[in-house]
Amino acid sequence: MAFFSFLEDKKNTKIKIVLFLDAGKGHARGAVVEMRNDIPHILYSVSGEKKIGLPESKESLSLAMSSLEEVLQDIARALQKSVFKNKSYVAEEVCCILAEPYYLSHTSLITETQKEPFTVTEGVIKKIMSSYHELLPEAHKEVLLDSNPDVIHEKIIEVRINGYHSDNPYGKMANELQLAVFRTKINKNIVDSIIKIVKKVTPAPLSVEPLSLAAFITVRNRLSTDKDFILVTVGNDVSEISLIRDHALLETVSFPFGKHSLARLIASKIFATPEEALTRLGLYHDKKLSKESEAAFFPVMEETQALWFSYLEKSLVSLSGEVMIPENIYIFVDTDLKDMLGSNITQKGFASQTLVPNGFIINTLDTSALSEQCTFGLDIRFDTILAIAASFAGASKESLS
Repeated sequence: MAFFSFLEDKKNTKIKIVLFLDAGKGHARGAVVEMRNDIPHILYSVSGEKKIGLPESKESLSLAMSSLEEVLQDIARALQKSVFKNKSYVAEEVCCILAEPYYLSHTSLITETQKEPFTVTEGVIKKIMSSYHELLPEAHKEVLLDSNPDVIHEKIIEVRINGYHSDNPYGKMANELQLAVFRTKINKNIVDSIIKIVKKVTPAPLSVEPLSLAAFITVRNRLSTDKDFILVTVGNDVSEISLIRDHALLETVSFPFGKHSLARLIASKIFATPEEALTRLGLYHDKKLSKESEAAFFPVMEETQALWFSYLEKSLVSLSGEVMIPENIYIFVDTDLKDMLGSNITQKGFASQTLVPNGFIINTLDTSALSEQCTFGLDIRFDTILAIAASFAGASKESLS
């Protein structure tokens, strides 16, 4: 029986549930989000992460689903308790964000040109999309966490009429119509497993979306950026890199080295546990280490940071092909990694072999950068990925054509 069986009660406060399924062992996260003046506010959050162990390969999917179910059950129990505080909540939507390698994505730019002006209608756009088929790039096919991926959905993330962006293209005249169509492939078994887990708790509509799209929409709709840039999102064991050109998300690749990977490497060098390594990073960021400890910790952090950037550089080369790489890089990262991946120490030894003559301009984005786009309740742990998910859930209807 679903926990939320009171959907018709108008006294309930409507909320959104956002979930994030990361790669690795037990890396699901979730949050309860209430929209306040069109700004998502996180009322409650939970993480399925127990300890920062090594990524599991053989049973990673089943462990991730188990973690996702634990997170959702925790959220359900929290919402049930709220009923006894003279306020109850009802889930009107569930949005589950997936990290690579649970999905593959690619943006196709489709252009329709006619000599005589034509009226843009929903039927015209559907006809153009149905007549155009493009396979994912060969470089992407080997990273999916399962075989035989199925096309789940296509989304138009930008429409241009005669070269100009249009938020409402229907009814307008055009000689040239360009669609940026974001295609996502996910194995059907993964989606079916998520649906089964969610339906145990709530009958609310469910959407399953890739992290690259959620991060891109958050940046495009909520932050001021250049039209061309690289967008990086650091997960627990995977970092994703997206190429944005002329405000359109084109391609996404990833490499298996994220926050927990960094913590494990640091831990091996300071003879500590990964959890202790993350604590040390937090103390370093808050400037709470003694001068002696800070001096001893800095070379370890710098060495670890150099390795992460070497992964990033290789990924950028594979992503670019013959295309010039934008010089601006925006990195979504939790606050305790901000110093490690921030501009103060990232230029050394990085970008010396890339296509950017003057080096990259690094911009780190944590929850403080999203403070006007997503707010957190008291005693809620700040989490950049959940802030992205909440911001996307609140903005997705307005941002996707």
